[in-house]
Amino acid sequence: MKQKLGLACTLVRPPQLLVLDEPTVGVDPLSRRELWQIVRHLVREQALTVLMSTAYLDEAERADRVVVLQGGRVLAEDAPESITRLAAGRAFALRPVAPDNARRLQARLLASDALIDAVPDAGAVRSVWRQAESALAAGAAAVTPRFEDGFMVLLRRTLAPEMHGEIVLAHPPAASSGPVIEVADLLKRFGAFTAVDRVSFRVARGEIFGLLGPNGAGKTTTFRMLCGLLTPSAGVLRIGGVDVRAAGDAARAQLGYVAQKFSLYGPLSARENLEFFASAYGLRGARRRARIDWALRQFELMQADGAAADLPGGFKQRLAMAAALLHEPRILFLDEPTSGADPLARRAFWRRIAALADQGVTVVVTTHFMQEAEYCDHIVIMDAGRVLAQGTPAEVRARAPREGERDPTMEDAFIAVVEQARAAETAVVAGAA
Repeated sequence: MKQKLGLACTLVRPPQLLVLDEPTVGVDPLSRRELWQIVRHLVREQALTVLMSTAYLDEAERADRVVVLQGGRVLAEDAPESITRLAAGRAFALRPVAPDNARRLQARLLASDALIDAVPDAGAVRSVWRQAESALAAGAAAVTPRFEDGFMVLLRRTLAPEMHGEIVLAHPPAASSGPVIEVADLLKRFGAFTAVDRVSFRVARGEIFGLLGPNGAGKTTTFRMLCGLLTPSAGVLRIGGVDVRAAGDAARAQLGYVAQKFSLYGPLSARENLEFFASAYGLRGARRRARIDWALRQFELMQADGAAADLPGGFKQRLAMAAALLHEPRILFLDEPTSGADPLARRAFWRRIAALADQGVTVVVTTHFMQEAEYCDHIVIMDAGRVLAQGTPAEVRARAPREGERDPTMEDAFIAVVEQARAAETAVVAGAA
């Protein structure tokens, strides 16, 4: 709504040129679609010229012309279709075989020099290969290239693939027989307003659990209750077997938290931030020094000597993650962690998250970037404080209508689930009236 209000204020006096600087960062898929419908209408009806910057490549694909920048240099300036053609004959999809999943298959594929890129996509791994023969030998099926595929081919001409990023834990979380997170009939009221309405789910050790929903759905309130930052009005909430309402400190000691916006201390360096948070977590002596050295090495922050506020976005993200993992938490909470991140930083980030989950860390993530939901083992879609859908990504995607030969994406499923629920609610209200 803030983004729509900003656009409305800009258009009070119709301009000839509209400049949009990453206008959909932090915006859910439904609102993002509505915002672009407004922009396209203005372009069509008022011959408005739009100059836009974005890290979302599906948005760039809708433009008439794109300029691809890297390190202050122009790599390409052309129609999106021309960038897409760079991946012609190189785009393939490979489906995991149970009990494997797309996330683990992606990690194995990226270990090969034969690949340019690989991301989970609609239950498969969408990949871009240097040679088609290598893809066919691996059993991959050719797919129609899209702008993102060509974009990655273009970047790899000037950038070497990021082979780092897989975190190695000194002390992985111990095995657990029961759920690490247990939520039953969770309720949160603010006066007469119900923000979270009888929400229930469980999260097992080593799972990546996605909490999805439109802006205002109640997921942030749920997230804050899980982290012990808000007290539930009713319901059961256990973290690591500990009742958060009865023993909040014991539950919070098991948690790491990465906020949507950079929330560390800007004037301090990376090392100084880590030293502060190590003290806040109660780390002392040799263990404190060992954990700080581990964090600096694992997240490649050894050379980050300046103020944290001046670090590039990718370094800030790694520093926030390093601080969250200093005390070796069993559970990691990520609140829209890649909001505004570029495609390369987003891929490196998720390689780290996948490595943590494989070592037993339980991850709970909120995101508006639906492709990221494909990294999750289970997801919940919320709206108006209630759970609308819950299950594996495949189970949730199955709720979206199929269009021709194309498999439904997670964004298709998200929009279908929310729109169906809202239509049903409208019908109930109309019937009561």
